[in-house]
Amino acid sequence: MAEPVDMEEVMEGEFYILDMDGELYYPDEYSSDDENFMNLVRKEVFSEPIGGRESPHIKYLSKLRIAEPEPYSDAGHLTYLPNGALMLNILREYSTSTVLKIGANPVITSIMYDLDIPAIKKHAELFGQRMYKVKPGKREFVLRYAACFGQFALLRRKFITYRDLPLRVFELADSYRYEQRGELKGLTRTRRFFMPDMHVLTRDLEMAKDEFRRLYELIFSEGRKFGFEYYSLYNISVDFLRDNMDFLRSLLEIDGKPVLLKTVEAGKYYWVLNVEFHYIDSVGRPVETATVQIDIGNGERFGIEYVDEDGSKKYPVILHTAIHGSVERFLFEFLEEAAKMERRGEKPRLPTWLSPTQVRLIPVSPSDHLGVCEELMSVLESRGIRVDIDDRDASVGRRVKDAESSWIPYICVVGDEEARSRRLRVRVRATGETVEMGVEELAERVSEELEGFPRLPLYVSRYLSRRPSFV
Repeated sequence: MAEPVDMEEVMEGEFYILDMDGELYYPDEYSSDDENFMNLVRKEVFSEPIGGRESPHIKYLSKLRIAEPEPYSDAGHLTYLPNGALMLNILREYSTSTVLKIGANPVITSIMYDLDIPAIKKHAELFGQRMYKVKPGKREFVLRYAACFGQFALLRRKFITYRDLPLRVFELADSYRYEQRGELKGLTRTRRFFMPDMHVLTRDLEMAKDEFRRLYELIFSEGRKFGFEYYSLYNISVDFLRDNMDFLRSLLEIDGKPVLLKTVEAGKYYWVLNVEFHYIDSVGRPVETATVQIDIGNGERFGIEYVDEDGSKKYPVILHTAIHGSVERFLFEFLEEAAKMERRGEKPRLPTWLSPTQVRLIPVSPSDHLGVCEELMSVLESRGIRVDIDDRDASVGRRVKDAESSWIPYICVVGDEEARSRRLRVRVRATGETVEMGVEELAERVSEELEGFPRLPLYVSRYLSRRPSFV
């Protein structure tokens, strides 16, 4: 049995494991039956390649006509086809609704900032070289890599008092990072992405820790809602680690499993604690998604002040968080969950609320049964359900196969019997069953699966015969 590390022996630039007993251990002396956690350790500590093959979600981008590389742009930039645009916008709306529930204030700021401004320049230096720079004239600008610049610039111009805190500001930020070309992979590493970025101004470190814990719980709650289990990596200054072990142990209770820590030099970064939540994909590879950080430097650097109860001006402690990570990685998680189903021998699928088409109606004879399909479609659409009709001149078998290939959650073939009885035989992808039900029963079943999620319309024609071939 490995011996715990004495706190006085903790050094900068090293990895440690905080186990469920609340003690620190050296990674090379630690073992666990949790293969996913050990994969995180192998990847981060020992730089071992994990998975050994391409992430399966990449093939789904083409198969489901979600996205494709943009050859007329830089590497790592994607074009989203109508299916992908719809899915991305559903997730954007969902991410926004999540932070609205906890009192966030959405804003929209610029994507380009002047590198001659000292606060911008210093923040950019801390970020490193992964930046897009533009020079429209004599001045040099940087394209934002998160929403920090715009939100901080806004907040420094505003009058804030202690009564306003905690103050939550949110933006779905169109962001740009010049990632290494060899790292660009599907949705997990792109150079242009959408970041649901929230900053929380807090009065002091104690308020920051209280808010941090709430956000930490929310991130795990959101992940578990969709079947995602996260593994945490703490990037942490040695001073903060030594002074806040009780706080870290309270976070450990939320994880319910060990966490990996990497120590950094005190004062090297604007944050003292930066937690990365790693999702394990279908080949066992850890991928960072959500994050939350405690920032003690940018309040002063950007001149953000609040008036305290005694009338004095103070700098806030700021939390950075992306509850779902980038929208692209949020979508990646759902696609990788589908890949896990496929590996288990199940039909891969997406949640009904995220599926571009939720119900497909297939008239046996488009000339004879299109009218009844349109009546059924009207009922379903009135409940906010995305429904289309495959009215193409093709065999029923071919059209059913195409619907299955597109992962349609509910498929209904409509012929003479269905037109007469108004009873539908519905293929349910999630269970593999064919269930008989009326259209109102179908509408109710689908509506239950959509409860609490955004309901956007189809981004393509409701009639497959009228769609361009590229969609």
